[in-house]
Amino acid sequence: MSVNEQEMEKLQYIWTRTWWTFVILGIITFALGVFALINPQSAATIPIRLLGVFIFLDGGFKIITAVIERRYRWGWRIAFGLVEMGVGAAVFALSFNITQALFTIIIYLIAFGLLLAGAAALVRVVSGRRTWHTLLVGLLEIIFGIALIALTGETAVLFVWVTGAFFLLTGGALIFVGFRIRQAGRQLKPYISPNVVEGTAVYEDGASSGTVVEGEVLLLPEETDEP
Repeated sequence: MSVNEQEMEKLQYIWTRTWWTFVILGIITFALGVFALINPQSAATIPIRLLGVFIFLDGGFKIITAVIERRYRWGWRIAFGLVEMGVGAAVFALSFNITQALFTIIIYLIAFGLLLAGAAALVRVVSGRRTWHTLLVGLLEIIFGIALIALTGETAVLFVWVTGAFFLLTGGALIFVGFRIRQAGRQLKPYISPNVVEGTAVYEDGASSGTVVEGEVLLLPEETDEP
């Protein structure tokens, strides 16, 4: 078997056994996108809730290891674990409020950035260093900045919708790639040489075999039931 045939065989082996992972990941991503479009408020809190669960479980793990090992100052480790579990529970319970606060901070930062950029553009226009198109860009930046501050809630929902649409496209692409990988793995199969075992050439699917004479495969005629 040549080097190219070995590489093709390796690709065929990997593709025919991993294609389904892309499909599963694509289905999950697509489902998350649908959920984000249908219920954007609940979808936005999912990362915060997962963070709360992780913090809670980490605190419980610290308590268990402290009780089992009982090393130096293991009581403090139990106390820290209890505090961490409390923080995780609070994060999970207040996930909506935390998400709302985070979105508000992010939107305000973007809005103030647009306002500063627009003001800087207007200053350059007044000083005569820029032309009318800079004035237009500056005015648009100021308008968008004011709109973000005035419509913070709507902007957050729009952001979740855009994220959901992106998840839909990504999930569909992953599903398509998974089935394409499966098809490509099957298409590579005819180009792979048969395996040679004790002088007999046996193909992967077991459909045909033959003897090996000086490196050449001589296919045996099919056996029939006729006497």
